[in-house]
Amino acid sequence: MKDMKSKFYVILSAVVMLTAACSQKSENAYTITGTAEGTQDGDTVFICEMQGYFNMIPTDTAIIKNGTFEFNGECEGAALRWLMPIHAGEPTTMAQFILEKGDIKAELIKGEGESKIEGGPNGKLYDEFEEQCGKIGQQMDGPWQICSDSTKSEAERQAAQEKLDSLNKVMQAFQKKFIIDHVPSACSDMLFAFCSFNFSKEDNEEILKLFGEKQPNFPVYKAIMAEKKAQESTAIGHAYTDLKMDDPNGKSIKLSDYVGKSKYVLIDFWASWCGPCRAEMPTVVETYTKFHDKGFEVIGVSLDNEKDSWVKAIADLKMPWPQMSDLKGWESEACATYHVQAIPANVLVDEKGNIIAKDLRGKDLLDKMAELLP
Repeated sequence: MKDMKSKFYVILSAVVMLTAACSQKSENAYTITGTAEGTQDGDTVFICEMQGYFNMIPTDTAIIKNGTFEFNGECEGAALRWLMPIHAGEPTTMAQFILEKGDIKAELIKGEGESKIEGGPNGKLYDEFEEQCGKIGQQMDGPWQICSDSTKSEAERQAAQEKLDSLNKVMQAFQKKFIIDHVPSACSDMLFAFCSFNFSKEDNEEILKLFGEKQPNFPVYKAIMAEKKAQESTAIGHAYTDLKMDDPNGKSIKLSDYVGKSKYVLIDFWASWCGPCRAEMPTVVETYTKFHDKGFEVIGVSLDNEKDSWVKAIADLKMPWPQMSDLKGWESEACATYHVQAIPANVLVDEKGNIIAKDLRGKDLLDKMAELLP
């Protein structure tokens, strides 16, 4: 009996732990259910994210069945998305909504009709924000038309521009106040990503400080702080950060295998598919040839995905220095560690392991090494 009782409590504890784990996993769960006018069973509905100028990128798909569609997933924070039903290869409409945890109900109306999407608290906040921004935007229409009208006098256009500048300040003040007034919320976090470019440095710092105090776990804030940390850790004067990856032969190598062994090491971020990188490489080769015997080393860190392309480019471009890659492209550990957002990019490290220069290209690289290793 005692053994059975012990087993019972072990099983009960396991169930409790499993239930807690499932609850934790579903904390950010969402469900989107709805109908789409102008579609039929078997048609597709996409959740889309906008990238660039009205470039819709599908992020999830549902099939219409019995006249309805349903999405299930998880969302950390809040995100602006669009629902796009497809019938006979063409979208029937595009409806904007806020993706967030909880239940979202959609009634998608074909053509220019106004679709109805009922979401959670962040969706309601965003609707309120858009309505107020729209009212200020309407006041800008008249002055904007005058500024764009070449038949108007210089005095009229100047007065209109002053009115626009004044209204832009009103818009900035409203956006800042709305974000601050609704902290903590996923909506404030999302809106900061949209509006921060229009705020002053002081306003941005004020909002980030408030986020850090009251809502430090939302995704936009965490991403911004991670980026700031990466920028600071790779600033000139800071010590380099080690990387460990495989070379083209599959041997594990580290930056620390080379930093400190030469007077200067150039950590060069590139990829075989990167045209500007390939165009820049002859200068890197020339610099290496001139200064390697004097104490200059290069370590190539590739953002390739395919090993064959990487290895072929090394041979084609005649790069004699050590190379490493985790073959994860933009998901490479190197991108996060060294805040690499575009390539070609490079970091110059001295014998003590300190970063002394960044993004030296063309003649600048040759001149810098001629200065350091005359």
